[in-house]
Amino acid sequence: MKNIVLLSILSFMSISFYSAIAQMKTEQLFEQQQFTYSKTKALIKTNSSIGIRAGIGTDINLGLAYGGGINYLLDQNTNAIEFGLVVFGGHSEETTTDFNTYNEKTDVLVFGVLSNYLFGYKLKNPGLFGVIGLGFAAISVEWEESSPDDISLGTPLPGGGSKQSVDATGAGSVFNLGFGMAFKGGFDLRVEVPVIFIFDAPGDAAAIIPTFMLTAGYHF
Repeated sequence: MKNIVLLSILSFMSISFYSAIAQMKTEQLFEQQQFTYSKTKALIKTNSSIGIRAGIGTDINLGLAYGGGINYLLDQNTNAIEFGLVVFGGHSEETTTDFNTYNEKTDVLVFGVLSNYLFGYKLKNPGLFGVIGLGFAAISVEWEESSPDDISLGTPLPGGGSKQSVDATGAGSVFNLGFGMAFKGGFDLRVEVPVIFIFDAPGDAAAIIPTFMLTAGYHF
């Protein structure tokens, strides 16, 4: 009888011991899962911000280029994605002389959407970052060519010579490349090269217009 009682006590103690170990392992596993979940959540956490941007620069013919817009930024801790509505404008003049002298003027106005990927950018933290972007746009082009001594271009000019001009609106794309410096608080400066591609350039206007711009922006 004593042996049976002793065996029962030992069995109960063993069951209690293994139950305690199993409970400890379950609690440890739960804590590990909670830690993994919190860490994963922190890694994928994103912040968003509304921003404004404006800049000025030149084109390949050393004409005037300018731009600005509003954007929405998704911060991904070490990189960011920026979606924006943008306006680009530019005015350039070029003079060429062969047998006759020709003066060419081009005015471009671009309304588009542009998406930029910012490498090494963290919202409202200082540091260098890279920029690559792509967008699509409606493009208005005013192109004029005139000559003081060539009368074959079309419309006669007072005092001699002639001119031809074309005004048109079409579609195009924008490819953007550059780098920037972010400052604490949301302000940043960028050196950017937006290249405008006109799908159906009017007259003899250039179908590809590289621009070089210094832009400043702020994210609220």
